[in-house]
Amino acid sequence: MATAAVAIHQFAECIPCHAWSPDQSMIAFCPNNNEVHIYKFFTDKWEKLHVLSKHDQIVSGIDWSRSSNKIVTVSHDRNSYVWTQEGSDWVPTLVILKLNRAALCVQWSPKG
Repeated sequence: MATAAVAIHQFAECIPCHAWSPDQSMIAFCPNNNEVHIYKFFTDKWEKLHVLSKHDQIVSGIDWSRSSNKIVTVSHDRNSYVWTQEGSDWVPTLVILKLNRAALCVQWSPKG
């Protein structure tokens, strides 16, 4: 019986939340701080492409839309950002300021 080779890459010591791109070629994750890092796998290694940094406290939820290629993030700072890729940059396009409590998770509607 043949076994597939498994590669392991440690992005950070602790990752409280993550989301895969719709085609699963990229991953967005929080390295246990107020940032979201986006990595892409190229042939044999992961490469950091972007760092999203608008939150003031730890990012606690991330989801990548299957239909619009947007990323939504929530944080202990009680804010939510929707990020849209414009050229080579990710731009926050919608901000919900000061939710009643810290948001712990977020998810796009399956219908977009």
